[in-house]
Amino acid sequence: MPVLHRRLLAGLLSVTCTVAAGASATAAEAPPKPYEIVKLAEGVYGFVWTNPVQDPIESNALFIINDRDVVVVDAGILPSSARRMAAALRKLTSKPVRYVVNTHWHDDHHTGNEVYRALWPQVEFIAHRDTRTDIFAQTYAPRAEVVANMKKENERYARWAATGKDDEGKPVDELRRARMREIAEAYAPAIAEIEKVRNTPPDLTLIDRLVLHRGARTIDIRWLGRGNTRGDVVVFLPKERVVATGDLLVHPIPFGIGSYYREWIGTLGALDSLPVDALFLGHGAPQRNRDYLHQVQGLLTALVERVDSAVAAGATKQETEQQVTLSDWKATIAGDDRQMQGGFDAVFVKPAVGRAWQQAKGEPDATAASQ
Repeated sequence: MPVLHRRLLAGLLSVTCTVAAGASATAAEAPPKPYEIVKLAEGVYGFVWTNPVQDPIESNALFIINDRDVVVVDAGILPSSARRMAAALRKLTSKPVRYVVNTHWHDDHHTGNEVYRALWPQVEFIAHRDTRTDIFAQTYAPRAEVVANMKKENERYARWAATGKDDEGKPVDELRRARMREIAEAYAPAIAEIEKVRNTPPDLTLIDRLVLHRGARTIDIRWLGRGNTRGDVVVFLPKERVVATGDLLVHPIPFGIGSYYREWIGTLGALDSLPVDALFLGHGAPQRNRDYLHQVQGLLTALVERVDSAVAAGATKQETEQQVTLSDWKATIAGDDRQMQGGFDAVFVKPAVGRAWQQAKGEPDATAASQ
């Protein structure tokens, strides 16, 4: 499932939505959301969305300011957001952006590429070979259909919020009605922006590793293995002891849609072995220790082991989905917050258990259908 549509669907269950219309927002541009700039090392800054689940959900960005230029990690989903990122960067330095690394194919990490190309024409975009392929197949090809579906879905949410009834005439409770109104208000301008995006794919690709030497700084771009997607890369700064994880690690809820769970455990192990003091996540606040990383490893291990046990006992996919609820892990990650619990089910349990069953059965990976 393409990311834009799945994020809209997941929005009904996300933790919170604090849509704050700013004075600079227009009808064709999503209202700005709060962010903070976090200094991780000398010349290394994180652009971090304060509320990582505020609609529409977008990636963080890392700014690596070098002797003569800048390397950016991830570009956001909306052009307006990418412009905010660029404006924040320009407050830190007047140096030009030379490279943007797209950590994986999900559109909230690369759609903003066009803004960087417009502002810095010499910029080049770097990604894994499979990420470039998947950007074309999973983002560009279905975009028109995805936008059309999102419009219909948003119209439905707005209609239900306005009338207080669903299309069958059944009452919509006030909490859900308010949530639908928030989603519709947040996504209407976002959809209008996405509809006009210019495709700007990666120019340079890697398979295992690409090292950039920018003056005294080494920027080590690595593929550690399949995980959240098949082309996830991390950006490791050995001298500064910082690594940008992309969506291999996100907070507060891991994204489990279209992923490679068994391999992801080992990929996180490889990430854990890097000598760093700060993990800059694709979503959520930077982590200064490995506790959350280990928690996600534990969750993935539990998923794989329980699905494997169900398969060994001859359970069908449907039976496995009924048996493997990961309720203990939901309590660990989501606590007693009902919306967090719903989000955990929606973006991890529901998509991951069925796909893990297919993987345990050795079924071929249908990337387009599953992501």
